[in-house]
Amino acid sequence: MPDVKKAIPYSVQKGNRPKIEEVIEYCLDGSLKTAALDFAAYMHEINMPFKLCTSTTRVQRAKYKGNEICKIYLYAEEDWEHVDIARPGDPQYWSVAPCLTHMDKYIDSIANEKLKLNFNGRVWWCPHGINGSLRIGACGCDPNKPCAGGRDFSIFGDGFIGICKWGWPPVKNPDKKTVGIVKRLLELECIARDAS
Repeated sequence: MPDVKKAIPYSVQKGNRPKIEEVIEYCLDGSLKTAALDFAAYMHEINMPFKLCTSTTRVQRAKYKGNEICKIYLYAEEDWEHVDIARPGDPQYWSVAPCLTHMDKYIDSIANEKLKLNFNGRVWWCPHGINGSLRIGACGCDPNKPCAGGRDFSIFGDGFIGICKWGWPPVKNPDKKTVGIVKRLLELECIARDAS
């Protein structure tokens, strides 16, 4: 088992604003590091590099035309603040969460190309909605915001009620095939957003 890496202190994170590649180097080893670095390079290549989006450097997002299109999560054993994702005994891992807001426009392509991702039913619920007791609110979450209660959405044919608008389900430690599926889904999402 690889050595568990120590958490980066917040004061260092805030001062340095490290790039995703630096955080990957710090958090991951071996094939996990290689896969995450390859995906980050791909996102940079298509002009959607990951940038900090929260108070932690281990959650970063990519945007397309000003709107979020994908998040990446990097965790070592100490990072159990997201109970939905991290589990004791997971020494390190990474997750990718594509934000497929226009999925309904290319659902046929998803079926034809067999692009369905397996989220294992793991979605992030709005804490002010019907399933709210299952999750802690996102940064800035407020019951008076217009998004309170979440949204009803179908993800790959599975219907969900009250998903947090920031809560696209992450895919944990995606293998090469899964990363290929995520890349294709992001391409389709960009085309759909351009057409809207």
